[in-house]
Amino acid sequence: MIPRVLVVAGLDPSGGAGLAADLEALAAVRARGWAVATALTAQGPRGARGVAPTTEAFLRLQIDALLEGRERPRAVKTGMLGTAGLARALAARLGEPPLARVPLVVDPVLLASSGAPLLDAGEASPGEALAPLLARARLATPNLPELAALTGLEVADDEAAVRAARMLPARAVLVKGGHRAGAPVDLLVEGRRVTRFTGRRRAGTARGTGCRLASAIAGLLAGGASLEEAVRGGKRVVERYLDRVR
Repeated sequence: MIPRVLVVAGLDPSGGAGLAADLEALAAVRARGWAVATALTAQGPRGARGVAPTTEAFLRLQIDALLEGRERPRAVKTGMLGTAGLARALAARLGEPPLARVPLVVDPVLLASSGAPLLDAGEASPGEALAPLLARARLATPNLPELAALTGLEVADDEAAVRAARMLPARAVLVKGGHRAGAPVDLLVEGRRVTRFTGRRRAGTARGTGCRLASAIAGLLAGGASLEEAVRGGKRVVERYLDRVR
């Protein structure tokens, strides 16, 4: 059977990021998605104009409705969550049957590409707001600015990035290297083990690469791949996407 992945993220009507990009990436790894919206966004070629988060009750209602049949997701991926309250509500629901043992990939989306904030943490820090969700995660996929915001540490080099990654409560952390100078190098941190994935920087820019990477990884995990296999496969999906849109 084609594996099913539950995706919880914001809706980008342009299709460049968010749920539309997630479903496209899942299809690229021969998985299918259930799309649960945390927020509606007003976005276009010139960036994000506004965000309207859903309610915690309606977020749960979307998930519960999908689980009324016999089919069950074999992985969960989260993206933009909108508010700390939605993050807490989602973490609580994922801790209940039948989702409690399903692998979770958390893409900790904090800002839009335009710089617009996509997580209202309230009085908490971003790390505190997402801590309950990260504690359930098989993998978190922050880029360097997100890792710094989540931990409060400077991540100027690989050694600092690895130290910061080990502070997150997720079982493993993939530190994305797109924001670093030179060739992009991603670091998969699993306890004491660190695996480096070196890529080739493409010309131009494209939105939604983080969405696509995390979703492709979740789809491959749902199909039975190991974490390292899923990361390598997810990177190939993103590379093909960049080669197509540049």
